[in-house]
Amino acid sequence: MTTYAYALGEALYLNLTSACTLACVFCPKIRDDDWVVGGYDLRLSRAPSADEVWDQVLRAGLAGRPEVVFTGLGEPTRRLSVLLEITRRLVDAGVARVRLDTDGLASLREGRDVIPEMARAGLGALVVSLNAPDSATYVRLCPNQYGEAAWEAARDFLRSAAGCIPDVEASFVGVPGLDAEACRMEAERLGARFRLRPYDRVGRLKEQGGNA
Repeated sequence: MTTYAYALGEALYLNLTSACTLACVFCPKIRDDDWVVGGYDLRLSRAPSADEVWDQVLRAGLAGRPEVVFTGLGEPTRRLSVLLEITRRLVDAGVARVRLDTDGLASLREGRDVIPEMARAGLGALVVSLNAPDSATYVRLCPNQYGEAAWEAARDFLRSAAGCIPDVEASFVGVPGLDAEACRMEAERLGARFRLRPYDRVGRLKEQGGNA
């Protein structure tokens, strides 16, 4: 069965798309064509509807889940309308915490600040993969069609989120040579907590500066 919802530990993770805006050099699907996380193959042949995702959510069960997370090996906000619809359903179902792991480029792609829409839907936590303390490093690690403007857009996204989403983090993959302290300072300047993710590991892990 195609994986749209998968459990790791007590949390439930939602996989909405295989499409990305970035081609990060450390991403296993880019580097190794590896789409497996925690034993689940997350490669999708097509984008699912909200109802298809919700069906798997219900099959997996929501009782006792501490949180539900939009993540996967694609960028969840590429399916923004589905993400917002599922968030509303999760909140209505009584889920305590709904989190989004994102590249922070949704507002740039959509041409508007989408953070207020996420807040109204009930999103409670946001982790933005900023990945670099400066635009040049970002472009080297995260090639994309927008160039250095993408780093600025992700920073703007974090600033906006810090004003209306309860829990906001900026995450950075600890690639060799990355200045972790400069990354920490950048996260704090933007009003976000700092998270350093282990390099070359994907999955549900305890990480420096934050929880999985």
